[in-house]
Amino acid sequence: MRRAVLSSALTFVLLAPHAGAQVDNYRDIEFPPLAEFEIPTPEVYDLANGMKVFLLEDHELPLVQITTRIRTGAVYEPAGKTGLASIAGSVQRTGGTRSMNGDEIDDFLESRAASVETNIGGTVGFASMDCLADDVDEVLPVFVEVLRFPEFSEDKLALAKIQANSGISRRNDDVGAITGREFNRLIYGADSALAQTTEYATIAAITRDDLQAWHARYYHPNNVYIGVVGDFDSAAMKRKLEAAFGDWPAGPAFDEPEIAVARAEEPGVFFIEKSDVTQANIRIGHLGITYHNPDYFPVVVMNEVLGGGFSARLFSRIRSEKGLAYGVSGRVGAAFLHPGVASFGMQTKSETMGEAVDALYKEIAGMVTEPATERELQAAKDSLLNSFVFNYASKGQVLGQQMLFTYYGLPSDFLEKYRSNIERVTAADVLRVAKAYLHPEKAKLLVVGRSADFDRPLSSFGEVTELDITIPPPPSTEPELAATADSLAEGAAILGRMRAAIGGEAPERLVSFRTVDQIVVSVQGQSMAIEQEFTLVLPDRIYVALRLPGGEQTMRVSGGSGYQTMGPQGREMPADQVESQLVDLGRNLLYITRYGAPSEVEAVAGGSAEVEGAACRWVEVSYESASSRLCVAADGRALKQTYQSVHPFTGAPGNFEVVYSDYREVDGFLVPHLQTTAIDGEAFATTTRQSAEINPEVDAALFVRPAA
Repeated sequence: MRRAVLSSALTFVLLAPHAGAQVDNYRDIEFPPLAEFEIPTPEVYDLANGMKVFLLEDHELPLVQITTRIRTGAVYEPAGKTGLASIAGSVQRTGGTRSMNGDEIDDFLESRAASVETNIGGTVGFASMDCLADDVDEVLPVFVEVLRFPEFSEDKLALAKIQANSGISRRNDDVGAITGREFNRLIYGADSALAQTTEYATIAAITRDDLQAWHARYYHPNNVYIGVVGDFDSAAMKRKLEAAFGDWPAGPAFDEPEIAVARAEEPGVFFIEKSDVTQANIRIGHLGITYHNPDYFPVVVMNEVLGGGFSARLFSRIRSEKGLAYGVSGRVGAAFLHPGVASFGMQTKSETMGEAVDALYKEIAGMVTEPATERELQAAKDSLLNSFVFNYASKGQVLGQQMLFTYYGLPSDFLEKYRSNIERVTAADVLRVAKAYLHPEKAKLLVVGRSADFDRPLSSFGEVTELDITIPPPPSTEPELAATADSLAEGAAILGRMRAAIGGEAPERLVSFRTVDQIVVSVQGQSMAIEQEFTLVLPDRIYVALRLPGGEQTMRVSGGSGYQTMGPQGREMPADQVESQLVDLGRNLLYITRYGAPSEVEAVAGGSAEVEGAACRWVEVSYESASSRLCVAADGRALKQTYQSVHPFTGAPGNFEVVYSDYREVDGFLVPHLQTTAIDGEAFATTTRQSAEINPEVDAALFVRPAA
């Protein structure tokens, strides 16, 4: 007990202000200057081949971490192959090496609680290794092979491309991601490497040869910075690194291409319609600065005054006083090899969009018209300096910072002098840099939201340019069919033959149909059985029930809207998902039979094929927004269909190929009872029809949203 009391008393004495320094307000408490602390210094040296090595011993835990920075980056991607760097960085690790495939590497590392990872960012490539100190001799050779001799296997490349396409398909789902992406394009210019986006076409263009060529161009020891931190002896580690990398021949000196940036800063007002949101996303800004700018530290302090923490102007005035947003922030950003972005943004209710934009402009301009007070200046500096110590929370951080500064050409003591550089910033400095680097009159304004709900038209801020964020479809794998008089005539004949075979003498009598199918889906070696009930009342009322191992899912589409359930949970279907269902409906064989009269649709013939031993002729059928190619036999049966649609699991578009067989007569219609589906050449599903009904009685309530 006495020990606890003594400890509390000692703490009080240490923390209390000096005698005679009693104050009425905590803001007036004076503290002594922060004590100096010693920053550990890595040992830095070069191998004979130009590889720069950083070593920093840390014996606190029996672990070793190796990190590398490689002079490469997405900004150097060739035209038409955006996404190459990211995929190369991923497949470098997953695609295996000359000694082990990717799965074998996974097993090897997992058994040792170790990791080896690679990736490539905008202006730098990375590779890392983590393991127990006792396992370095086993794990290091694997790391070396991944870095020097990646195999870039075709199967892992294909998987990486599927994952990239899945990301493209979802890129417009998140309004914040849309705002950030499109704002960068506005600031840097659509042609800048800093503003390029991956597309289905650019991903499709990437080959294994491209990955190998990328590695051969950039991965040379004189382009590599390697750092080792952890429980090791430096002399022994030097010998290990020399043995691992000493025979790696140096390559040509790095020829750094210039990174194009739009320099003409013209103001403008830009808008993206997003009808499914209730808040307006706002960004205002222009080009920022680089870390090499001599005004970097005054700008950092200015940023803290304007858009730093809870006491900064943007937060305290726009959020706290005006109540226009839950969060608001902004700063003049810095980058290493090119200017950063000065960006100020927030989300606000759609009904307060105009008021929020006014408030943002006012606070940006206010840094000049209402200079920072001494209290604001001191609070900003205190905030920056109090958080400064977290830059040195571990020796790994210290090593990483030294590598970073060396890689980008900053002084090695950049952070060591951080505190003194911040402390010497004055209110006059903040005003000077505000005048130099804040330009609301030149800023671009971007708003993403639902315009119908805005408190006033966005045009009140200037002429509005609406941006198109539609995702371009993937390139077709099918050769284009020319619509000539002969091909159109033959196409009409083929389509007419198919409709007569499937629909009999009166295909127009089709009003509704219902099917029950057993579907076996195969994805990455795993199979899953699904029972599907599909009901359609023409032209556009759809009901689908899926019975999966995890429960039942339903979908109802009617009158251009839709509703989905997953077990007890339900939600409205997004408009684009409803549209996708209606487009897919236009490819249904019975639907084409009912509405695909040659006089009503365009049918272009072109080419012959053989499907399961039967000859057929290709015809491309386009109905409204749906199109597909059908290979039709002489007796009118459609044997195969190809089209582009969305992968039901990844959400990415793919090239579908469906083979139809086991046709049976159902109430005068010929209905296939077996179909196999492949997506992008990979087997995906086998569908066995359990039952089919033509013109069944359908309860209209089936298409109504279920009661909560």
